[in-house]
Amino acid sequence: MKKFFYGALLLLLIGLTSCASTRPSGMKEDVTPMTGEQYHSDENYFRAVQNGVSTDRSIAQKIAMQNCRQELAANIQAELQLVIESYLNVMNTSLGTENESQYEEMSYTTVQQKLLDIQIVEEKIYREDDHFRYYVCMQMPKIEIEKAIEDSLANDEKLKLNFDREKFKEIFNSKLKK
Repeated sequence: MKKFFYGALLLLLIGLTSCASTRPSGMKEDVTPMTGEQYHSDENYFRAVQNGVSTDRSIAQKIAMQNCRQELAANIQAELQLVIESYLNVMNTSLGTENESQYEEMSYTTVQQKLLDIQIVEEKIYREDDHFRYYVCMQMPKIEIEKAIEDSLANDEKLKLNFDREKFKEIFNSKLKK
C-alpha cells in the first residue's frame, strides 16, 4: 500500500512540474487595459476603447481621444446604415436613391454633431521607457442618437412626408439590441 501511495505521489509531482509555464525566459505578458464587458457596446451605449502613444503626455492623450472618436463614429455609422436600410425596406417606399442618400447623409451629420456630447468612461496613462501610452474608453447613449436622428428626419421638409417615427423607433431599437 505504501508503494502505491508513494508511486501515486511521485506521478502527481511529475505531473505538476510538467504543467509549469513553458513561457520562454525574458518574455512577459502584455496586459491590455479596458478589455472587460463594461467597455463593450451594449443595448444602452455605443462604446469604443483606443490608445495613443507619444513621448509627450498630452499628445498621447490627444491621439487616443481622436482615435476613440473615429472608432465610435464608424461603429455608430455602421449600425445606423443597417437601421436605415431596414427601415426603408420595411416601409417599402419608392423613395429612390436620392431620398435614400438623404436619409444616410442626415444620419451621418447627426452622428457627427452628437459626437460632441460623448462621455469618457475611463482613462489610464502608462509610462513606458521614453514614452507615454494613454488609454481611453468613450461612450454615447443610444437613446440620444435615436432621438437626434428621429428629430432631424422628422424636421426635413422632403423626408417628413414619408417618415414614420414609430416604425423608425421600433426598427432602431430592435436592430441595436442585437
